[in-house]
Amino acid sequence: MMFGMHLARVVVSAAVILALVSRNLAAPAVANGGSRAFSAVVAFGDSFTDNGKGAWEISNHTWPADPHYAGGRFSNGPVWIEYVADNLTTPLVDYAVGGATTSNALVQGYTGPGSSIAVPSVDQQVANFLKTPPSNVSLARPLFVLLGGANDPLFNPNVTAAQSFHALMSSKAALASAYPRAEILLLSYPDLSRIPYDFYVDAQTKKGLRTFSYELSALFQNAQTQSGGFKHVDLIPLFTSFDYYGTPTAYGFAPLGAYGSCLTGAYGETKTLTVCDDPDEVVFWDEYHPTTHSHSWIAHLFLNALGYH
Repeated sequence: MMFGMHLARVVVSAAVILALVSRNLAAPAVANGGSRAFSAVVAFGDSFTDNGKGAWEISNHTWPADPHYAGGRFSNGPVWIEYVADNLTTPLVDYAVGGATTSNALVQGYTGPGSSIAVPSVDQQVANFLKTPPSNVSLARPLFVLLGGANDPLFNPNVTAAQSFHALMSSKAALASAYPRAEILLLSYPDLSRIPYDFYVDAQTKKGLRTFSYELSALFQNAQTQSGGFKHVDLIPLFTSFDYYGTPTAYGFAPLGAYGSCLTGAYGETKTLTVCDDPDEVVFWDEYHPTTHSHSWIAHLFLNALGYH
């Protein structure tokens, strides 16, 4: 990683998400039945969606390195897609790999200590899935989820949001063509200029990341409105609500929980490694990635987009 193919079904206790999101708001009530039932959740992406079977396996169990990371994930517990699949009581097949870009033809993604291990990009993950679909789940009515793009400008600041958008839309089109009964959701990230990593970069880099974030979100919104065929979940408003000037305590975060990270030093940004006392009060686990508490709220938003309230 930066924001960093083994497939796995992940089962997470429903009590976990209920505990995480019930501090002030109830978890979404979910019924998995009727025409809205999915046969499988299939995810493609980077470390935001990597459930511990991506970068951890590719790096031969060397990254993420610090033992405070949970089960090879880039967080202190389950990531959002695990909460989604558990709430839907649906098998999860997760191709996401920490460090992945939208397309290695656009910019190569890496993981491992020093970001030296090449990883499959989102379009390659999709191609691998289409070439050899998993045989242990039904694909009669899959839910496809794509979240990618953050690593594109982090690995190459010259990459534009439009380039990343077109790469993701190509992956979406390939999935839709092969599985016309599938439902497809694409997510865009929080404002990348406001993650803890940005404390260590210059103003020009921050400006570029902010531009990328908002342009990618706008491109998805426009495409959803004009052509349809997918749903878009924008994480910028959600993470803005976590900010001091939003309503952080309504989500169970401390008033200043969006500033800094719980775990510091894992990427060498500080000389010593420290861990906060209560990760559930903090939005970001490390300088790039959300805590599992934040992931539970991403899942909440995603399920609302699906119509589960």
